[in-house]
Amino acid sequence: MAASMASQVAAKGLRTATSKHTWLSPRRWLNLQEYQSKKLMQDSGVTVQRFYVADTASEALEAAKRLAREIVLKAQILAGGRGKGVFDSGLKGGVHLTKPAVVGDLAKKMLGFNLTTKQTPKEGVKVKTQVMVAEALDISRETYFAILMDRSCNGPVMVGSPQGGVDIEEVAAKTPELIFKEVIDIFQGVQDEQALRMAANLGFKGPLQRQAADQIKRLYDLFLKVDATQVEVNPFGETPEGQVCFDAKINFDDNAEFRQKAVFAMDDMSESDPTEMHAAKWDLKYIGLDGNIACFNGAGLAMATCDIIDLHGGKPANFLDLGGGVKERQVYEAFKLLTADPKVEAILVNIFGGIVNCAIIANGITKACRELELKVPLVVRLETNVHEAKRILSESGLPITAADDLDDAAKKAV
Repeated sequence: MAASMASQVAAKGLRTATSKHTWLSPRRWLNLQEYQSKKLMQDSGVTVQRFYVADTASEALEAAKRLAREIVLKAQILAGGRGKGVFDSGLKGGVHLTKPAVVGDLAKKMLGFNLTTKQTPKEGVKVKTQVMVAEALDISRETYFAILMDRSCNGPVMVGSPQGGVDIEEVAAKTPELIFKEVIDIFQGVQDEQALRMAANLGFKGPLQRQAADQIKRLYDLFLKVDATQVEVNPFGETPEGQVCFDAKINFDDNAEFRQKAVFAMDDMSESDPTEMHAAKWDLKYIGLDGNIACFNGAGLAMATCDIIDLHGGKPANFLDLGGGVKERQVYEAFKLLTADPKVEAILVNIFGGIVNCAIIANGITKACRELELKVPLVVRLETNVHEAKRILSESGLPITAADDLDDAAKKAV
């Protein structure tokens, strides 16, 4: 799975993650629309452009009239590259810099239509109910700024560049000297000298440097307040009036949902994949792929299983992580997910029972095979504390193909 922009830039070597497998949809944690991230920043005292959210073309027009002589109209979907996207209404671009008078007509060609970008499926994503209407400001300079949790730093780190408004990976690859990092002490927080140094490295001068430093500290306060794993602002812009955060992406720690109920309630799930939503209900981590061999394993073996299937000429149909505390019912629900995919022609179970009791897996498998009347071949490879599990499978009378190791299992599944 590809890492976030900021994570890639912060990583040593500044490498861009790639994969030979085709992901039908990204793994979906909580992901807010742009206007929601803007609202969180606004509530934390971060300077953002004035904006409204509209559900209809007439609302968009009224909002535009209240704002300014020039408007930025943005379709709200959970995907990047909107500016270069295309609607199935024929409209080109999910972001338009325009006059208030034409905002209504543009919104009519956005709302209810699919927008296809470089980050969406081929058919695009429907702009179901919302567009953002924001005042257009004169940006004299664009910079990049992010705060993220970085494992190599054992905590949060600030990442910035005076080259913003573009793909930060390109800046990192071509001009790495323009990427600046500041490790944040988790006990002391962002210090004044750190914020001022980052503001200077971003190219802010005079009074704007102190203003930018203040905004950096406010963004860190937001980072802590909402239990974020990343706050990315691109562009972190400079205008004749001062410094403004124009666009933001916030990622959240899902383990903090119990104390961030208001934030998580903002997720309407309207763009969630139904299969992933069902998987999440049972604490299963599922991602759909474009192959025909379903994979059933723990996270530690997931990518290895996908790769060895590919090595032997097959294509994985999914990524599925059972988790360490799996119960029989979760195994059953996992099989329901896998067998509901019409592309699946075989299922490969690959479990290393270091944490999971393989007997639980075996009982779940036999229950699923009987109740779901499994129609596709099933190959099972279990390792560590497997004697009871193998007995359960062998005495089940079910057409389950046992495998000695992962290579053997992949060959048999393919």
